[in-house]
Amino acid sequence: MESWSGPVSLLVTALSLCSVAGQQAGSHSLIYYYFQSISIPEMPAFFRIGMLDDLQIDYYDNTLHEVEVKYQWIADGLSTDYWKEQKEITDQLHELLSTYLKPLTSLISFSYIQALWSCTQSGDTVNEILKINVPDIGEFSCDLNTLKCSGALFPAMLNDQLSQLRFTDMTASKSNCTWYLQRAVQLGKEALERQVAPKTQVLTRRPTATEGESLSCIITPFYPRAIKATWLKNGQVVSEGYKVTVLPNYNDTYWMELVIELQGNDPNIYACHVEHSSLPKAKGGVGEPHGAGPMLGLMTVFAIIFGVM
Repeated sequence: MESWSGPVSLLVTALSLCSVAGQQAGSHSLIYYYFQSISIPEMPAFFRIGMLDDLQIDYYDNTLHEVEVKYQWIADGLSTDYWKEQKEITDQLHELLSTYLKPLTSLISFSYIQALWSCTQSGDTVNEILKINVPDIGEFSCDLNTLKCSGALFPAMLNDQLSQLRFTDMTASKSNCTWYLQRAVQLGKEALERQVAPKTQVLTRRPTATEGESLSCIITPFYPRAIKATWLKNGQVVSEGYKVTVLPNYNDTYWMELVIELQGNDPNIYACHVEHSSLPKAKGGVGEPHGAGPMLGLMTVFAIIFGVM
């Protein structure tokens, strides 16, 4: 849609998806991620994104007057009241975190607070959960089906406050959680079922002050997000010892990087092995001496600096 905040929403998506696994076959999720900045400059004080499976559907922050919806099919398919309630719920959560957690920064140093609301369905099982996480302090989790909360993050202080939030207005029961999720999946069927086959390139990265010479396997673009990629050494799977980063592209596809240190080995004994639903068979590539471009470095910095749930 024309009002979509492209650069900001792209960064928000990157921060939110760094550690989220790909959607399992036969399951669906409607998830809202919330992020309150305490001491991160040049970012909104509070923002939220909505995800349908691995597709970003909307964005909202404290500078906006309404939720920005990315696709017309879901903007029209869910009622105006739904989007109004989304804004109200987000504003209430912002107020809750500001009132009860932000003052703690005078006692404990942390730079951000994260939260998520999720409605997930796998077969006949539906789960609806709210989680709040403060780095180095702990996580607080509420099962919204039973309204039972637990965790190390000041549960006694937050429990009564969370019960006052209007999450029940959006998902008054397990059936409403299911209805919104199934409706969204129905509306987004074409977008969710599309297939984009990945391309693979292996680059040699020069040594740095902290790392030795390494190989970087870049896999992009691909959709859906669920993908299996690994390094092979002399034809054998390398099960550990390399870094994996997954980030979204601007065009609703994904980008993946696997970095492994050579430790003096010949780069030609390595191959990057990729399996994806769009590919008829696994594909891969071997190390070739090319330099990684500046965008690669920028995207990697985003993934390293900002930790997420």
